[in-house]
Amino acid sequence: MRKFFLLLLTGALFTACIDKDYDLENIDTDNVTIGGDESKFEIPLAKVLVTLADIANGDVNIQELCEKADKWLPSNLPGNADYVDLTQLTLHSYTDGLFDALIAEMRSTPAKLDEVTDMIWDDYRDVFASILDVSPSPENEALFKTAFKTVYDTDDRVLDEVKSQFSGYLTEDLNVEPIDYNIGRVDISDDVVDMIADNLDPEGSGSSKNSLYLAGEIASKLPISLYLEPELKSVPEDGSPATTILKFDVEVDATKGTNEIKDSEKTRLYAEGLRQLLNNAAINIPVTLEKYYPGKGFETDKSQIEIKLYLIKNGGLKLDI
Repeated sequence: MRKFFLLLLTGALFTACIDKDYDLENIDTDNVTIGGDESKFEIPLAKVLVTLADIANGDVNIQELCEKADKWLPSNLPGNADYVDLTQLTLHSYTDGLFDALIAEMRSTPAKLDEVTDMIWDDYRDVFASILDVSPSPENEALFKTAFKTVYDTDDRVLDEVKSQFSGYLTEDLNVEPIDYNIGRVDISDDVVDMIADNLDPEGSGSSKNSLYLAGEIASKLPISLYLEPELKSVPEDGSPATTILKFDVEVDATKGTNEIKDSEKTRLYAEGLRQLLNNAAINIPVTLEKYYPGKGFETDKSQIEIKLYLIKNGGLKLDI
């Protein structure tokens, strides 16, 4: 970062040296200003790489959660939709439509019936054993599956239990825990931090002429649209409780390659927040799953989400060199 500002300053001095009569010894280097009120400076901050293992519900990662959801979901979604609106799963009218489509496909497509039956045996056989009056012991697998296929859509008790497990999985299990990431100390020298902090309007001044914002971009390979609520925290080295520096929200659209984290009042930093952020910070990201595109598939690269964070400084920079 220091090299960046030195290059800018060198460029300014080089321009001045074009005049042969210009004496560098007469330059007053106190309070040299780079840029003006309309200037913007971008400062790289951190890159956060999120893997499949990071996006999980307990020990089950998001890919495994979605693979099981695929078994529960009909191959053709109601209304020929290309995604499941996960935010609507708590509405009976929405889940009822998905479930009816699932049962219709099980009736017409033996492969789907086999897939659901295998899942019922693998994950829910203890629940269904008493209803089917078949022991869930391994030697009864064929008998259990035959009994299930025979009555799944005619016995109300079996059908109700299938619906209960279907709804429970989509509304309760298909969720992920917050993502935690330690940013640590950012490698920007103290003199540069002081320079930026000294060129910021104080909090409460009502001015945004000399201001600093967190911004960035998020690239996602997931077949899921997400709503993220990142919270950046200062982590004291003495082990005392972390404090919130700032908190914002961002939509990550699965159909877009890159999603922007826009600079706004929610992401504005003042001098003290800047020092906390650069000294030792962590980021906690609660995740809400919004839309799942079953046909989009997963890529198995190491990182699924890449978050690039940077700072945007508005206004000129006064240097005392």
